[in-house]
Amino acid sequence: MPIKWSSILDRVLSGEGAYKALYDHHPDLIIVLDRQGYYVESNRAFEAVAGAKAKAEAELHEPLSCSRPQPPGEEHFAAALGGIGSRVELPVEEGSGSSPAAITYVPIQAEEGIAGVFAIIHYGQSCGLPLEVEKWLGSLITREEPPPEWTDDRAPGHEEMLAAIGAAAEQQQAELVPGMSEDKHLGLILNSVAAGIFGLDTQGRIFFINREGADMLGYAPAELIGRTFAGQVHHIHGDGSRYQKIESPIAQTLQDGRTRSKGDEIFWRKDGTSFFVSCRIAPLMHKGMICGVVGSFSDITNEREILRAKETAEQAAQAKADFLAMMSHEIRTPMNGMIGMADLLLETELEEEQRTYAEILRSSSHSLLKILNDILDFSKMEAGKMPLLSEKFDLREMMESVIDLFTPKAEEKKLALRWWADTSVPSMVTTDPSRLRQIIVNLVGNALKFTERGSVTLSVKNIQLPASPEYLLEFSVRDTGVGIADSKLNLLFQSFSQLHPFINRKYGGTGLGLAICKQLVELMGGTIFVESEEGRGSTFRFMLPFIKEEMEADITP
Repeated sequence: MPIKWSSILDRVLSGEGAYKALYDHHPDLIIVLDRQGYYVESNRAFEAVAGAKAKAEAELHEPLSCSRPQPPGEEHFAAALGGIGSRVELPVEEGSGSSPAAITYVPIQAEEGIAGVFAIIHYGQSCGLPLEVEKWLGSLITREEPPPEWTDDRAPGHEEMLAAIGAAAEQQQAELVPGMSEDKHLGLILNSVAAGIFGLDTQGRIFFINREGADMLGYAPAELIGRTFAGQVHHIHGDGSRYQKIESPIAQTLQDGRTRSKGDEIFWRKDGTSFFVSCRIAPLMHKGMICGVVGSFSDITNEREILRAKETAEQAAQAKADFLAMMSHEIRTPMNGMIGMADLLLETELEEEQRTYAEILRSSSHSLLKILNDILDFSKMEAGKMPLLSEKFDLREMMESVIDLFTPKAEEKKLALRWWADTSVPSMVTTDPSRLRQIIVNLVGNALKFTERGSVTLSVKNIQLPASPEYLLEFSVRDTGVGIADSKLNLLFQSFSQLHPFINRKYGGTGLGLAICKQLVELMGGTIFVESEEGRGSTFRFMLPFIKEEMEADITP
C-alpha cells in the first residue's frame, strides 16, 4: 500500500513537531526565559554557538546567585512581560571584532497570562557576539537555581515599567491572542526572527515560509505556498548554469535525512535578481520516516562584500609591506654612501662656509636615514618579516653606549643625563641586542627632544617571578619635560600619530618611533606603558622576560 505523504504531512503540521524542528534548526540563538529572566531552555544554535563562548566568559565572572539576571535592554524584556513583542539594537564595541546585533523579546502567551519570554539573538555569525551579550549568557548558564517565584504576578523592579506600558500592552495582547492555535508562541518566533525559514514536503513544495523569508525573496508568503522551492528560488548557479538534482542540498537531505549547512548558496528573487545566502537544511521526521525538510537562510551578500573588501585591503597592505621590506637594503645603501662621503669630505681641508655646508649635508642625511629606518622597520614588522636574534651581551655596556651617544645633545641643552642599573640585574643577558638598543635609543631620544630643562634618567631593575623559570627586567626612561595630557595618552603608541600639529612643527619626527617600540617590545614577549603628567614630565617603562638560569650563572655571589 503506497504511503500517503500528504496525510502524514498534515498530521505532523497539526502538532508541534514541525515548529519544534524550525525552532531547533534556526540559526539565530533562541532562549526561553521565565518571568524573572532566568534561563529555562534554548535551541540547538545556542547550545552549539553561544554555549562555549558563554562558559568561557563565565569563568571570568563570579556567579551572582543572589541577584536576578539583567538581560540587555531590560525595558524591552519588561515590555514583553506586558504582552508587547519588542526589539533592542545593541551597539558595536569599537575594536571588538563583533558585528551589529539585536535581541527580539517575544512574550509566551498562556491561558493564565504571559508565562515567559523568548529572547531571539540576531547577530553576524562570521564575526561574533557582542561582549555585553556574552557576559549576559555567561551569567545565565553559571547562575544557581533561580529563587522561588514571587507571589506578585510581576518581576521585582518592573512595577513602574509595566505600569507605564499599561493599556497599550493589553490592547496589543488582545490583538495577538485571538485566532491563534496552541502553537501561537512558535508562530510568533518564526515571524519575529531576522532569517528566512521555510518548510518543504517530499516533493520539494513549499508548505510554509515566514514573513522575513518571503520578503527577502520579494514575494508575499501566499504566493509561494504550493510551489516548488527549486523552481522558484534555488535553481541556477551564479554563472547561469542550472543546478543538477544531485547538487541540491534539499534533494540530498530528502534522500538521506542528514542535516546540511551551506555558506555560499545563491537564491533568486521574484524580480530575477540573485543574492548569496548561508542556509541550513534539516529533515522533518515522523516515526522514523522523512516527510519533508525544514530550511533556514540568511542574506550574506553584505558580509561577502565586506570580507572581499577586507581581503583586498589586506592584500594591498601586504604587497606594500613586502615591497618596502624588500627595498630596505636598496634604499639604505645610497643613504649610507652619502653619509660616508660627507664624513670623508669633512676630514679634508675646507673653508668655513664649505664646512658648514658639509655638516648640514651630513646632519640632513642622518635625519633622512632615521626616517627611512623607521618606515622600513615598521613595514617589516607589519609584514611579519622582522627577525629577532638571540645573543649574549653585556647589558651595562650597551646602556652606557646609549648614554654616550646622547651626551653631546644633553650638554647642548644643558640637561642632566643619567643611568643606573640595580645590583640584582645580571651583567650578561641573552636577547636581540640591536632591537633592545633601538627601543632604548628611541625612548631616550624622545625624552631629550621633549625636555627643555631638568634631567633624563635611564634605569633598569630586576623583577623576580618565584614560580617561573623566567625573570623580568624593567627598563624605564624618566624625563622632566612637557608631559602628556591624559586625553592624549591613547594616541602615543599609534602609527603616524602626533599629539598636536604644533609638536610636529616644533620637534619633527614621523610619529612612528613609539609605535615601533611597542611592536618590538611585544615581539620580544614584553609590555610597554607610560605614566605622565602634563607640564611635569613622563616615564616610559617596558618589561622583557629573560631566562632565570642565565641570571643565576651571571650574578657572582
